[in-house]
Amino acid sequence: QSACDTLTPLLRRGVMLINEVSPSLPSIQADASRLFQVLVNLVGNSVRFTSKGHIRITGEAIGSPVRSVEVSVQDTGIGIPPSKCKSIFDAYVQVDAGTTREYGGTGLGLALVKALVEAHHGTITASSTHGGPGHGSAFT
Repeated sequence: QSACDTLTPLLRRGVMLINEVSPSLPSIQADASRLFQVLVNLVGNSVRFTSKGHIRITGEAIGSPVRSVEVSVQDTGIGIPPSKCKSIFDAYVQVDAGTTREYGGTGLGLALVKALVEAHHGTITASSTHGGPGHGSAFT
């Protein structure tokens, strides 16, 4: 919830931030400040690349008994070409020069996210369609 509270003032008019992470989601053993940083980076990217629609954060327990927790940040932003969904986690990689000029950034945020998630023995993936606003991306 604190990541949502931090980023809500940055939302553009016409964009809703929807937190669907249940308060009953089991706790996990992790560095809370690093997981906060992961969420701020992912939701922050969604805020930057979404001009209308929504950004949705979900979380669910995996396994019985619970072995892990899966968190997803999905948006209705400009999307990412499917061919870039793996390489965007590399340092200094961005979708293209035009995106960099229009939206800014250094290409380090998702590399940091990947490193922090892997330090917690997790994985991160991106999926998307590309073609302008309304197509969106999902980071899980």
